[in-house]
Amino acid sequence: MRFDTRALLLPILVLCASMGGRLCRAEHFDTQVTVQTESSRADAFMDTTPPLGGVNKRPIVTVKLNETVRISWHMKSAFPHGVMKGVTIHFFIVREDRIGQKLVPDPAGKAGIVDNQFQMDFAPHANSSGSLKMKLSETGNYLVRVQSEDTHQEHDHEHFSAIDLKVQ
Repeated sequence: MRFDTRALLLPILVLCASMGGRLCRAEHFDTQVTVQTESSRADAFMDTTPPLGGVNKRPIVTVKLNETVRISWHMKSAFPHGVMKGVTIHFFIVREDRIGQKLVPDPAGKAGIVDNQFQMDFAPHANSSGSLKMKLSETGNYLVRVQSEDTHQEHDHEHFSAIDLKVQ
């Protein structure tokens, strides 16, 4: 009796397509950032750069001026082949010119609101997370982002998750 392997592949390909390819792509980090207000919430999951700005469209959360915003992020190693040494985790909030822009403003510059980074070695399944609660006192567009740094040379890309905030 001959077995047709295409019968096995079809359901897997359908599942991959329905998940936007997310389950079918081996990556080095699982990342997530969450922005929550009293009336709304958005979650963003792993994306990569290059390309500039990533592949996925960023979620948008609209916030009232001086409304409390809760932000949390999580980054977990999905790299099973050993320790990734000297990975910088960079979490920041920065003003941006327009929602969805591809170019990421420099968080160390005058557009920066929050800029936090540290370096660690990531063993397989190691993770790191953080959270904060804040109020934004100026209207405008903001980018909330957590990203890996210093892995591009070894893995050809960096990983991030990002959400746009529109403060009205």
